Amino acid sequence: MRFLKHVEHAPAFLTLRMRPLLAIPAFGVMLVAAVWTATLLQLATSERAAVTAALRDTENFVATYEQYARRAIKNADRTALLVKREFERDGAMNLPELVAAGLVDRGDFAAVRITDALGIVVASSLPSERPFSVADRDYFHLHAAQDTGRLDISKPVVGRATGRTVILLTRRMNHRDGTFAGTVSLAVTPDYFTDFYQEAKLGNRGALSILGLDGVFRARRVGHESASTPEAGNKQLVAQAQLAAEGSYEGVSPIDGTLRLIAYRKVADYPFIVMAAQAKDEVLAEFHRSRDRYLLIATATSAVILAFFAVVTVLAVRLQRNRADLKTQRGFLQTLVHNLPIGVAVRSMKAADHGRYLLWNESNEVVFGVKAERALGKAAAEVMPGELAARIEEWDRELLASPMVQEVMKAVDVAGRGRRIIRGIHAPIFGADGAVEYLMSIASDVTEEQASADDLRLASKVFETTADGIMLTDGDDRVIMVNPAFSRLTGYGPGEIVGQTLAESPFRPIDPAASEARMVRLHSEGFVTDEVQRFRKDGTPLFLWVTGTCVRDAAGAIVNYVRVFSDISPLKEAQRKLEQLASFDTLTGLPNRRLLDDRLDQALRRALRLGGGAALLFIDVDGLKEVNDTYGHDVGDLLLQDIAARLRECVRASDSVGRYGGDEFVIVLEDGARAADALCVCQRIVAALADPVDVGGHRVRRGASIGIALYPQDGTDGATLLKNADVAMYEAKKGGRNRFVFFARPVDETPGGGVMAAGG
Repeated sequence: MRFLKHVEHAPAFLTLRMRPLLAIPAFGVMLVAAVWTATLLQLATSERAAVTAALRDTENFVATYEQYARRAIKNADRTALLVKREFERDGAMNLPELVAAGLVDRGDFAAVRITDALGIVVASSLPSERPFSVADRDYFHLHAAQDTGRLDISKPVVGRATGRTVILLTRRMNHRDGTFAGTVSLAVTPDYFTDFYQEAKLGNRGALSILGLDGVFRARRVGHESASTPEAGNKQLVAQAQLAAEGSYEGVSPIDGTLRLIAYRKVADYPFIVMAAQAKDEVLAEFHRSRDRYLLIATATSAVILAFFAVVTVLAVRLQRNRADLKTQRGFLQTLVHNLPIGVAVRSMKAADHGRYLLWNESNEVVFGVKAERALGKAAAEVMPGELAARIEEWDRELLASPMVQEVMKAVDVAGRGRRIIRGIHAPIFGADGAVEYLMSIASDVTEEQASADDLRLASKVFETTADGIMLTDGDDRVIMVNPAFSRLTGYGPGEIVGQTLAESPFRPIDPAASEARMVRLHSEGFVTDEVQRFRKDGTPLFLWVTGTCVRDAAGAIVNYVRVFSDISPLKEAQRKLEQLASFDTLTGLPNRRLLDDRLDQALRRALRLGGGAALLFIDVDGLKEVNDTYGHDVGDLLLQDIAARLRECVRASDSVGRYGGDEFVIVLEDGARAADALCVCQRIVAALADPVDVGGHRVRRGASIGIALYPQDGTDGATLLKNADVAMYEAKKGGRNRFVFFARPVDETPGGGVMAAGG
């Protein structure tokens, strides 16, 4: 305004001289237009990319949903065919029996009903449901009129028994002569088809629906809630699906007025179309935040440019009015140009100095790594790398042929800074005759900005595709997001856990004290790893290796927690099996020598501590070699398994039975066992093994020679007791086998009944 005021009050001759100066503000306006053109072009490109990616994701999702819908219909059809075959084979049907046997899953269907040829419900999966007539239903008329051999899926109707909106999947049933016998119907709620909704894929206001080729919706879901199905349907989409079996488009919902990105797909083998949609404003939420930043930067840049050219214009007017101030004004302009936050260069397009640089500000020196003294007065080929110089000449030809603002993006090798990404804007400056006299270039280094965008995209991809479960919480340990692998691992979807603190969520720690200790370590060290146990949503145990880190702001305050969960359940199971193999005999399932020695040592320590007694029985199977030689080792193995089972039945639960060698077993009697207790157990063993047994189709005789050593009389350590019991066992064998012998005759027993002294 001040400039116009000066011009308005200037003498006529001065106004004529100032007219060429109008090119300066005009150039400033063109520069602002170039900045905004570049900004808007970038925003339009980003918006198109976001919409294209969202449409592609929605198309992929609807392809998966089509498979889900087809499986859901086939699952219902299998149940209907099962009931139909049972009825047509037997001429009658016991539906409650099928439900009780688990052949008809009541969890999938609201009700399963059978009607007779008059339309009266004669059987139902709902135990208390009374008979009623469905003779007026469309599906009943359809099946009664003809045997189509296909499953019929109705429009949404109000169930007469339940009063809820249901979809009926029905088949005709025939008598053996082929005449109409009635129908079998499965009632499902619309949620049967739309429970596939995933907020992580479709957003809070995404939509999921299934549409019949008759133009009527069967089910529809918006966000987490089932939505009403409009009676008008969508005839236009049906017509479009007849031309193309799958596709996508943008459309405004006539129901809630929301603009959505919609993908559809015809269901193979069935007359339906499935649709999935994302609200466009949710898809573009991140773009809108970026757009605001871009617009703010463009506004600030425009303000700087306008201020610059306003100052330049005022200075030019003053220069015309007062040439004495020319030097001062020129210095000011140079300072202003050189302090602009973006690189500015101007080249002449006049014949005398065509292509020579006339202006090269300090920001341009930083962007291209070339000092002004090296650039001014030289052509692009003398300043820029060969490839870039060739591209500049090509851009010059295009701009001179069609003068307009150009935006370009180019990777450039900058001395001392490596490979940089430069965004440039080229604009023509016209002379009084309308010809292009100068070309102005504005350059900015966007390497870090581009790298940040790439890093964000990569981090998002890693988060979505990593095989380990990841949970991100805020400074209060409230869940912000989980990745798909976490949901697959635990069974909990984002909607079930996001927004809750970890300690209050369904996936909370089962050991609060251990969890608190880990948090103390995490706060002090910033990093923690540990093995933890949780439970999946279905209740099955889950063993995890968790790695936790905390993210702090510049002031050191914790703003986020990151936890990575790795499933080590297979490793734990393998460890359990290895421990089982290391401690138990693989043939009989009894403790092996290593575990039995350990249990013997523990029993002796308890007996010493409590002042009680213990007994050790060393058992050798009589005749095992003859069985192996006569019938083979397979029969011998079966005999050993039978003997192991008999021995377990002869002792208490607190006693230990183990296999010590090929045909040798050891029994440790605890809890203060005395000689009388050992005698009683030996008598049971001899009696249990006295009769022949059928093993592997052969009649086999069994027997055992048993040596008995008592603690502390016959030894105070496991090795001594085992040696003495072994000695007593050999005495039993020499005495005729299938008998038992004490190592030393106990003071409270008299010889007889198979008890003999072996030493002492």
